[in-house]
Amino acid sequence: MWPFGRRKLRTTASKLRAGTKALARGDYVTTVQWLGEVVAEEPEHITALLNLGAAYHHLEQHSRAIEYFERVTALRPRHAKAWLNTAAARSALGHLEMAEQAIDQVVAIDPHFPDVHYNLAVIKLRLARPFEALAELELQLADNPGHMSARELLQKLRAEMI
Repeated sequence: MWPFGRRKLRTTASKLRAGTKALARGDYVTTVQWLGEVVAEEPEHITALLNLGAAYHHLEQHSRAIEYFERVTALRPRHAKAWLNTAAARSALGHLEMAEQAIDQVVAIDPHFPDVHYNLAVIKLRLARPFEALAELELQLADNPGHMSARELLQKLRAEMI
């Protein structure tokens, strides 16, 4: 340990690295501290904004997470991961229609984005639209036949529909 407490990081890059490492180890409070400094210095730093949103999402501060994800999508409207993260945060708040709209953006950007159809199926089930969910699960399995969660949910859904 540095003899006088936490060593002062001077560069934006070193703060970004520290925040990213903290996120990887699940230390979300430290992530918010470091990446908050990065965003204060560079308000349009896409990686810092996205990871800051992820940290707030893990801290269950979903409204705050959405603010950061939306800053990313405002700067880069075709950033599929930011839209998917927005959907996850909106879903956590129970804003299912808005979550569905965010996932629809991902599908429009890249219909083969990892897990997009599975996530859309889960939202559609929560919206009590099982036939639409079934179609999304089939799309997910067409993209990734080994997706076990999609396969299990599809089997469960089919059994309930019989």
